[in-house]
Amino acid sequence: MRRTAPFAMCAATLTLLAGCAGSTAGEPAATDPPSSTRPSTEDSSESAPESAPESEAPAHSLARLCELLSPEEAQKLGGSAEGEKGNSISDGHEQCTWSSDTSLVIGVQPGLKTTSVRTGPGITNTPTTIDGLTAVQSKESDPIVVCQVLVDLPSGNLFGTSAALLTGGAGEYDPCTLATEMANIIVPKVNDQ
Repeated sequence: MRRTAPFAMCAATLTLLAGCAGSTAGEPAATDPPSSTRPSTEDSSESAPESAPESEAPAHSLARLCELLSPEEAQKLGGSAEGEKGNSISDGHEQCTWSSDTSLVIGVQPGLKTTSVRTGPGITNTPTTIDGLTAVQSKESDPIVVCQVLVDLPSGNLFGTSAALLTGGAGEYDPCTLATEMANIIVPKVNDQ
Protein backbone atom coordinates (compact mmCIF):
# COMPACT_ATOMS: atom_id res chain seq x y z
CA MET A 1 0.00 0.00 0.00
CA ARG A 2 2.95 2.36 0.59
CA ARG A 3 3.70 2.23 -3.14
CA THR A 4 0.15 3.13 -4.18
CA ALA A 5 -0.02 6.66 -2.77
CA PRO A 6 3.18 7.94 -4.43
CA PHE A 7 2.21 6.23 -7.68
CA ALA A 8 -1.24 7.83 -7.68
CA MET A 9 0.24 11.22 -6.80
CA CYS A 10 2.83 10.96 -9.56
CA ALA A 11 0.17 10.03 -12.11
CA ALA A 12 -2.14 12.81 -10.94
CA THR A 13 0.51 15.48 -10.96
CA LEU A 14 1.63 14.79 -14.52
CA THR A 15 -1.01 17.44 -15.16
CA LEU A 16 0.34 20.37 -13.14
CA LEU A 17 -1.46 22.63 -15.55
CA ALA A 18 -4.07 25.12 -14.49
CA GLY A 19 -5.14 26.07 -18.01
CA CYS A 20 -7.48 23.10 -18.23
CA ALA A 21 -10.46 24.12 -16.13
CA GLY A 22 -9.56 26.91 -13.73
CA SER A 23 -8.98 26.51 -10.02
CA THR A 24 -10.61 24.21 -7.54
CA ALA A 25 -11.38 25.30 -3.98
CA GLY A 26 -8.23 24.90 -1.90
CA GLU A 27 -6.01 24.34 -4.95
CA PRO A 28 -3.65 27.09 -6.10
CA ALA A 29 -4.22 28.38 -9.62
CA ALA A 30 -1.65 29.69 -12.06
CA THR A 31 -1.42 33.40 -12.60
CA ASP A 32 -2.41 34.57 -16.06
CA PRO A 33 0.54 34.94 -18.40
CA PRO A 34 0.82 38.11 -20.48
CA SER A 35 -1.87 38.22 -23.18
CA SER A 36 0.72 37.62 -25.91
CA THR A 37 1.64 34.26 -24.37
CA ARG A 38 -1.72 33.28 -22.91
CA PRO A 39 -2.73 29.78 -24.10
CA SER A 40 -5.74 29.46 -26.34
CA THR A 41 -9.04 28.91 -24.59
CA GLU A 42 -10.44 27.01 -27.54
CA ASP A 43 -11.58 23.45 -26.95
CA SER A 44 -8.37 21.45 -27.35
CA SER A 45 -10.30 18.53 -28.81
CA GLU A 46 -11.03 20.64 -31.89
CA SER A 47 -7.40 21.53 -32.48
CA ALA A 48 -5.86 18.26 -31.31
CA PRO A 49 -3.74 16.66 -33.99
CA GLU A 50 -4.98 13.38 -35.30
CA SER A 51 -2.63 10.49 -34.68
CA ALA A 52 -2.45 7.16 -36.40
CA PRO A 53 -3.98 4.21 -34.58
CA GLU A 54 -1.39 2.56 -32.36
CA SER A 55 -1.10 -0.44 -34.70
CA GLU A 56 -0.24 1.86 -37.65
CA ALA A 57 1.95 4.36 -35.80
CA PRO A 58 5.66 4.44 -36.60
CA ALA A 59 8.26 3.39 -34.05
CA HIS A 60 8.91 6.12 -31.49
CA SER A 61 5.46 7.62 -31.85
CA LEU A 62 3.39 9.58 -29.35
CA ALA A 63 0.66 7.06 -30.22
CA ARG A 64 2.89 4.37 -28.64
CA LEU A 65 3.89 6.01 -25.36
CA CYS A 66 4.91 2.77 -23.65
CA GLU A 67 7.47 2.07 -26.39
CA LEU A 68 9.29 5.37 -25.95
CA LEU A 69 11.52 3.96 -23.19
CA SER A 70 13.27 0.65 -23.77
CA PRO A 71 13.11 -1.92 -20.94
CA GLU A 72 16.80 -1.20 -20.24
CA GLU A 73 16.26 2.58 -20.11
CA ALA A 74 13.25 2.23 -17.79
CA GLN A 75 15.08 -0.12 -15.42
CA LYS A 76 18.17 2.13 -15.34
CA LEU A 77 15.85 4.91 -14.12
CA GLY A 78 14.37 2.67 -11.40
CA GLY A 79 11.17 1.76 -13.25
CA SER A 80 9.78 -1.59 -14.32
CA ALA A 81 10.94 -3.16 -17.59
CA GLU A 82 7.50 -2.79 -19.19
CA GLY A 83 5.34 0.30 -19.14
CA GLU A 84 1.64 0.19 -18.30
CA LYS A 85 -0.67 2.15 -20.58
CA GLY A 86 -3.33 4.20 -18.85
CA ASN A 87 -5.05 7.55 -18.57
CA SER A 88 -4.49 10.48 -16.24
CA ILE A 89 -6.89 10.47 -13.31
CA SER A 90 -7.03 14.27 -13.43
CA ASP A 91 -8.06 14.83 -17.07
CA GLY A 92 -8.02 11.51 -18.94
CA HIS A 93 -5.07 12.15 -21.27
CA GLU A 94 -3.09 9.07 -22.33
CA GLN A 95 0.00 8.18 -20.36
CA CYS A 96 2.39 5.33 -19.66
CA THR A 97 3.80 4.35 -16.27
CA TRP A 98 6.82 2.28 -15.25
CA SER A 99 6.88 1.45 -11.50
CA SER A 100 9.45 -0.39 -9.40
CA ASP A 101 11.82 1.58 -7.16
CA THR A 102 10.53 4.74 -8.82
CA SER A 103 7.31 5.75 -10.51
CA LEU A 104 8.02 7.09 -14.00
CA VAL A 105 5.14 8.58 -16.00
CA ILE A 106 5.05 10.11 -19.48
CA GLY A 107 2.12 11.69 -21.25
CA VAL A 108 1.10 14.07 -23.99
CA GLN A 109 -1.58 16.77 -23.92
CA PRO A 110 -2.67 18.34 -27.22
CA GLY A 111 -3.16 22.09 -27.29
CA LEU A 112 -1.46 22.94 -23.98
CA LYS A 113 1.77 24.86 -23.39
CA THR A 114 4.33 25.27 -20.63
CA THR A 115 2.98 28.80 -20.03
CA SER A 116 0.07 27.13 -18.21
CA VAL A 117 2.14 25.30 -15.58
CA ARG A 118 0.48 25.42 -12.18
CA THR A 119 2.12 27.54 -9.49
CA GLY A 120 1.64 27.82 -5.76
CA PRO A 121 3.05 26.91 -2.36
CA GLY A 122 5.39 23.93 -2.52
CA ILE A 123 5.82 24.17 -6.32
CA THR A 124 9.09 25.31 -7.90
CA ASN A 125 9.07 25.94 -11.66
CA THR A 126 12.38 26.35 -13.47
CA PRO A 127 12.57 27.27 -17.18
CA THR A 128 14.89 25.01 -19.17
CA THR A 129 15.30 23.51 -22.64
CA ILE A 130 15.19 19.92 -23.83
CA ASP A 131 16.59 19.14 -27.28
CA GLY A 132 16.45 22.88 -28.05
CA LEU A 133 12.73 23.14 -27.15
CA THR A 134 11.11 25.32 -24.48
CA ALA A 135 10.56 23.33 -21.29
CA VAL A 136 9.81 23.78 -17.59
CA GLN A 137 11.02 21.62 -14.73
CA SER A 138 8.26 21.62 -12.11
CA LYS A 139 8.97 20.22 -8.65
CA GLU A 140 6.15 19.73 -6.20
CA SER A 141 7.07 18.88 -2.61
CA ASP A 142 3.75 18.38 -0.86
CA PRO A 143 2.55 15.78 0.06
CA ILE A 144 5.40 13.91 -1.68
CA VAL A 145 8.22 15.02 -3.93
CA VAL A 146 7.23 14.71 -7.59
CA CYS A 147 9.23 16.26 -10.39
CA GLN A 148 8.11 16.84 -13.96
CA VAL A 149 9.69 18.12 -17.12
CA LEU A 150 7.10 19.62 -19.46
CA VAL A 151 8.15 20.32 -23.06
CA ASP A 152 6.44 22.38 -25.77
CA LEU A 153 6.60 20.25 -28.92
CA PRO A 154 6.50 22.15 -32.26
CA SER A 155 3.22 20.40 -33.13
CA GLY A 156 1.38 22.17 -30.30
CA ASN A 157 1.47 19.14 -28.00
CA LEU A 158 2.73 19.40 -24.43
CA PHE A 159 4.90 16.38 -23.61
CA GLY A 160 5.60 15.58 -19.97
CA THR A 161 7.80 13.26 -17.97
CA SER A 162 7.21 12.77 -14.26
CA ALA A 163 9.15 10.93 -11.57
CA ALA A 164 8.58 10.11 -7.91
CA LEU A 165 10.44 7.80 -5.56
CA LEU A 166 8.82 4.68 -4.20
CA THR A 167 10.09 2.91 -1.08
CA GLY A 168 12.88 1.04 -2.90
CA GLY A 169 14.19 4.18 -4.58
CA ALA A 170 14.49 6.38 -1.48
CA GLY A 171 18.03 7.70 -1.16
CA GLU A 172 19.10 6.21 -4.51
CA TYR A 173 17.45 8.53 -7.02
CA ASP A 174 16.55 12.20 -7.44
CA PRO A 175 13.10 12.75 -9.02
CA CYS A 176 14.18 15.82 -11.02
CA THR A 177 17.25 14.06 -12.39
CA LEU A 178 15.04 11.14 -13.45
CA ALA A 179 12.40 13.36 -15.10
CA THR A 180 15.12 15.26 -16.97
CA GLU A 181 16.87 12.06 -18.09
CA MET A 182 13.56 10.67 -19.40
CA ALA A 183 12.87 13.89 -21.31
CA ASN A 184 16.39 13.85 -22.79
CA ILE A 185 15.91 10.24 -23.95
CA ILE A 186 12.39 10.63 -25.37
CA VAL A 187 11.99 14.18 -26.73
CA PRO A 188 14.57 13.74 -29.54
CA LYS A 189 12.50 10.73 -30.70
CA VAL A 190 9.20 12.66 -30.85
CA ASN A 191 10.09 16.35 -31.28
CA ASP A 192 8.60 16.38 -34.79
CA GLN A 193 5.21 15.07 -33.62
